Amino acid sequence: MLRGINTAASGMIALQRKQNALTNNLANVETPGFKQDASPLRSFPEMLLQRINQGEGTGRAPRIGTLSMGVYNQETLPLFSQGSLVSTNMPFDVAINDQALAPVTANGKTTQPAAFFSVQTADGSIQFTRNGRFAVNGNGQLTTASGDLILGKNGRPIADTELSGGDISIQGNGEIVVHPGDAARARTIGSLGMVIVNNPHQLIKKDNGLYELDGANPAIQQRALPAGLQLHHKMIEQSNVDTSQTITDMMTNIRLYEANQKVLQTYDKTLEQLSTIGRV
Repeated sequence: MLRGINTAASGMIALQRKQNALTNNLANVETPGFKQDASPLRSFPEMLLQRINQGEGTGRAPRIGTLSMGVYNQETLPLFSQGSLVSTNMPFDVAINDQALAPVTANGKTTQPAAFFSVQTADGSIQFTRNGRFAVNGNGQLTTASGDLILGKNGRPIADTELSGGDISIQGNGEIVVHPGDAARARTIGSLGMVIVNNPHQLIKKDNGLYELDGANPAIQQRALPAGLQLHHKMIEQSNVDTSQTITDMMTNIRLYEANQKVLQTYDKTLEQLSTIGRV
């Protein structure tokens, strides 16, 4: 009986963690470049039960059968599918379209690469983001919405005093041109430093829509962008959260949680009845 209590309790804990991931997905449905988290449930290894003190002399105990030990939620995994691109007409918005990148096969495994903007955080570390809603700080540096510095192909922050005017054009290859409509003043001030991660599941999710690679940092693309990758100026990539599906999954999750809760209540009532046996 106590094994059944443990199994139901493990289910409730796993479902609670999954609900937290679904809630976070729904809360970020309007966050540009956000990648929803999957929260798969896995079963504990089954146990083989055998009857003891029987079968003496045969060299083996009779088997009763297997027993499941419940489920657990080990981790959340970001899904790096392409979000929809929408026009914003904002001068510092830029969206990544990498769904045509060729798959990469290594060590017998095929993965779908993903492209990211490279940023430098306040502590000097290099991290990556899909959120292309940029801004310009008081020093004329291109930043993320949270103030992290956008890096160029040379690995240094992109900065220019004329950025603050907002008269810029970001080309499909990442080059940033100020005063694009004025032939006399037009000039290229830098190029966005893009990073291609062959296996995005190696990334560690951080705060503010940032990711950090588990291991050595990949090289920023110094040459032309690879085939299948294109940048779109004055557009933004929406989150890849499916609102309807997420709400449906949350409702299903709640029902499963309540089912496990009823199992615990049933065990509790049974144990309460057992405690009255033998009373006069």
